[in-house]
Amino acid sequence: MDRRVFAALALLACTTVAGCGGAANSSTQLVKPPDVVLYARPVTRSVTDHEEFPGRTEAIMSVQVTSRVSGYLNQVYFQDGQQVEKGAVLFQIDPRPFQADLDRAKAANLQAEAHAKRLNNEFQRAKVLYDRGMSISREEYDRYSFDNAEAAASVGTAKANFDLADLNLEFTRVVAPIGGRLGRRLVDPGNLVKADDTPLVTIVSQDPIYVYFDVHEQAMLKIRRMINEGRVKAKSEHEVPIELCLSDERDFQHRGMVDFTDNRVDLSTGTLRFRARLDNPKGMFTPGLFVRVKLPIGDPHPALMVREEAVTSDQGQKKVFVVRRSLKDGQPAFFEDKTGKPILDRDGKPIPKFAHTTVNVGTLGVLIDGFREVSEGVKPDDLVVVSGLQKLRKDAPVTAREFNSDSDALPEAKTAASGTPRATVGQPSQPPKDGRADTPAADLKSPDSNAPRAASTPSPSEAGGAAGDRERRSQAH
Repeated sequence: MDRRVFAALALLACTTVAGCGGAANSSTQLVKPPDVVLYARPVTRSVTDHEEFPGRTEAIMSVQVTSRVSGYLNQVYFQDGQQVEKGAVLFQIDPRPFQADLDRAKAANLQAEAHAKRLNNEFQRAKVLYDRGMSISREEYDRYSFDNAEAAASVGTAKANFDLADLNLEFTRVVAPIGGRLGRRLVDPGNLVKADDTPLVTIVSQDPIYVYFDVHEQAMLKIRRMINEGRVKAKSEHEVPIELCLSDERDFQHRGMVDFTDNRVDLSTGTLRFRARLDNPKGMFTPGLFVRVKLPIGDPHPALMVREEAVTSDQGQKKVFVVRRSLKDGQPAFFEDKTGKPILDRDGKPIPKFAHTTVNVGTLGVLIDGFREVSEGVKPDDLVVVSGLQKLRKDAPVTAREFNSDSDALPEAKTAASGTPRATVGQPSQPPKDGRADTPAADLKSPDSNAPRAASTPSPSEAGGAAGDRERRSQAH
């Protein structure tokens, strides 16, 4: 068969198929779904101005235990990390040399007491003879007197040596000077321990506990002024209550009280060191932990608050987007297709059209449970956009629905994952799993199901161009 005849037949077949396809799809058309944003109304709450500061926990008492006598370590009476009470025995140093010293001091003390007793008796007899003027000179009387005094002093020395030996023997039992939690032992039995030099173990108190944090001078001055004005029920900043949370907590559920402030501001940082004291009965806090401290610096007052996700920053100014219903001839407007008919959702309802504006919210206040205090711009009935901010473009309408904190926990992630599909007019759609009317493209319908699908029908030039390509390829073969 001639190649030209074959090419013509192929072109005719392709044109026929394209025409059939266009006829089959003429009953449908693609409608781009409107962008959906989520809004939430502001809430009014009673809040207290505060500031947050980073802090560190510290033990009220911390002791590095050392021995007060030198000797070889015999026994250890605790487990590493154990909780102990004050006075509990921790270590035992070999007591035998100290027991020997005690026995020797005891014997020396008895000897001194006996010697002193004998000299005292001699002195008493000499005194009687001297007082009666009998055969004893003044020189001899003085010798008896001073010998008796020296003997009495020797008794004192011997008694002190005995007490020291007894104390050293007692020091062979190393006890806990405070109650708290022990660290690991630093010396094993059998090693030589030097008095006041060899560290044995560290012990820190657990309950209560201190929290140290640095407050900038503006907050510190504001607190003092409020105290002086009587707006805070405290005699000084030493009695200001605080709230704090650990690094893995979001809520400030722990309470404490400031009990100390430093006597000068740090010149290098411009901050004043604060210290708070809080109870730790369950041992949740350990010395050295990082915490966040909430320090109140104002009175409770009503405040208008928006969700934190709604706040954006534009050239240093904090703003939010507010949507409102678009109007057409004084009536609420709806999205329409090219023929001017309203686009319907899967429930057969017209999709409302919203316009948006930006509102400057001024200085931001406190953050509570995901809501941020705003000082201006927003009204209680405003519809503040909290999700889909990237879909808002100048003069481009959107549709909107109210934000649901339970089902819309990650609205941005859902949108990014699903993409933006297109809707086919007249095609049956699968109902969404959550049953919402804003499930996007597949649920949008147009009342005109016979509208031509111009976007999907190839033009004659396109069909001819494709056939020409096939003809050229066949001629090349």
